[in-house]
Amino acid sequence: MMSPLRGAVSACLLAGACLVSASAFAAQAARSPAAAAPAAGSTSGASPGSSAASSAASSAASSSTGAPVTITPQLEDRIVMSLLAAIQAKDYQQFVGLGNANFGKLDKAAFDAVSTQLSPRLQAGYTADRLTQYQQQGYEFSLWKISFKDNGDDIIATLNVARDGKVGGFVLR
Repeated sequence: MMSPLRGAVSACLLAGACLVSASAFAAQAARSPAAAAPAAGSTSGASPGSSAASSAASSAASSSTGAPVTITPQLEDRIVMSLLAAIQAKDYQQFVGLGNANFGKLDKAAFDAVSTQLSPRLQAGYTADRLTQYQQQGYEFSLWKISFKDNGDDIIATLNVARDGKVGGFVLR
């Protein structure tokens, strides 16, 4: 199964560092067969280099047998915190390591642009609040609000986790 986000890996910022447009997501979704996806709190982070969070999410999300992983809100919480920790640490390998093969194709220059802009804000402290989960074209997504301690603009994030527990897409707006 290929989710709309798997084929159109992206990370977007308010400043316009988008790697893939919304129309690319729609085009990918149209090419993908609509199949049932697994079913899809609030956490905060401020400590730099949370590789333990990444390790926990990675080990919890990977299945060596290829069997489907149960995608819970708690798993998604750990994954979001691990993705944000990787952005904060400007660690491209940690970031793409949480995803599937297509997510790993994320352009490093684009990641660097995103992490350069967000890392200082993440280091100053933030909260990540799960707003809801929703379904589009047979796939489940979770929607997050990232609020920063600097009281600047919030970011809305969309997460898609594939059946294998790997990130299929993580979009920041």
